[in-house]
Amino acid sequence: MGRSTVDHFLKYHSTVKEESLLLVGSQTEIADFCGTKISVYSPEDAKATIKENILFLNSAYLRREKLLQMDVEEYWSKNNQITEYGLSLIKSGVVKTFVNFSSGVANQGSLSNFDAIADPYARSKIIHEHEIMKECEAASTQIINCRIYSMSGKYINEFNNLALSSFIKQSRSHEKNIYVKSPLTLRTYVDSVDLANVLLNLALKESDYFIDSGGELVTLAELANTVSQIETGARVELSDTYEKSANYFGKYREFNEIAQGLDIELKSLREQVIETTTAF
Repeated sequence: MGRSTVDHFLKYHSTVKEESLLLVGSQTEIADFCGTKISVYSPEDAKATIKENILFLNSAYLRREKLLQMDVEEYWSKNNQITEYGLSLIKSGVVKTFVNFSSGVANQGSLSNFDAIADPYARSKIIHEHEIMKECEAASTQIINCRIYSMSGKYINEFNNLALSSFIKQSRSHEKNIYVKSPLTLRTYVDSVDLANVLLNLALKESDYFIDSGGELVTLAELANTVSQIETGARVELSDTYEKSANYFGKYREFNEIAQGLDIELKSLREQVIETTTAF
């Protein structure tokens, strides 16, 4: 989402100069972005240049896949450290609008049934979403909280654990077979740059928004078939047992209506898949 947001800013907001963007990463460095050298600052170095009335976009977070590389305690500690940075800026009073890229997993529960949620990723997302909302309310900071479900696009960077990227990867294997274990499972897919476009436009309004990501609602079988139509020679193989995993989508119609009201045309599923193939 960080790269998608920068992409949108530089292409579509002609009044926003590149110097107006302050990119915060794990360390200070010069990074390559679409062939352009761009400065990234460590959290501490960034603080020295932050001005008042900023639009803060909170996209940094360790996803569930990182639990394969560290224990739960370290995972919690690192995400707490990442989240605390944004919280500290809200408390300092410099943030006018806070855009929080949350996750659809936060819809699994609330603080009242927190102990019943075993998934560390979902637990951390729920509590951090609550903390951000609480601090924004206390500081009278405008907040846009978007629970993101499934995304697509040229900036995806996870190629093994997401259905869309897995299907593309399978379509490019030697066998070219796309195997779908749960063909009837429903997901919504939205292009990440389109998502950034919607949220940035909402940030220019003087209201709080608590929304889910939207896009196109499809079954995993439909997703696999779309990939096979784009990747030459790919074949779809559906599971004989028709295993059913949990559906994963939120109030997508509300998001789509908001996009339409902003005159933002969201990419179709086919367009999204074509765009995502470029990430490979």
